[in-house]
Amino acid sequence: MTISKFAMAMLAANLFAMPVSAAGIDCKKPSTESDRMICGDQSLRIRDAMTSDLYTAARKSDDANTIEGRQQRWIKSVQSCHDAACIRQAYDNQIGYLQATKGGQSVSTNFLAEGGKGDEGNLSIFGPVGGLTAILLTATHVGPGGADAGDVDAGSINGIIPLKGGHGKLSVDNCSIGFERLNAQTWRVTHAGVCDFADGVTMQGTYRKQ
Repeated sequence: MTISKFAMAMLAANLFAMPVSAAGIDCKKPSTESDRMICGDQSLRIRDAMTSDLYTAARKSDDANTIEGRQQRWIKSVQSCHDAACIRQAYDNQIGYLQATKGGQSVSTNFLAEGGKGDEGNLSIFGPVGGLTAILLTATHVGPGGADAGDVDAGSINGIIPLKGGHGKLSVDNCSIGFERLNAQTWRVTHAGVCDFADGVTMQGTYRKQ
């Protein structure tokens, strides 16, 4: 049998267009128990859409093999979940990972807070998608020994939150981090409670669009 050049081209295009991804689940025909749980939970479907967009961006801008390998392991972790809470945490972890990639940063809106002596914070916002927003917050603190001596501490936190009237809150254990949108260029971040950050690291501050 002879296959035309057009058919070969279409086959190659279709294969190339099939990156490893758990996103885009067909909820008319869910094939696994985890698929059925995702399809039955709007917040999980939104996370699925976020993961799809961030994965596509990361795969284009970062090392595709690394991104695909991580995605394959993540898919297995989702499929091993037996409840929605487990799936939700798996999605949040993967979204945080993808958002931190070059591709993820390119499709997010990024803000910077600068402190004294080289301290800084970075706020990355993806969304909103379906009423939810992915937040990635990182901060570094330069100790008295200086950056050249390696006296630098860092911390990061990520999560998916609803924003109402430009306000949102991300809670991790006994730490509560508040987000306030002052305008299109500026966010204010505060935190309260017991936040287990590295010595000298603070997420609080005014973040301005980069």
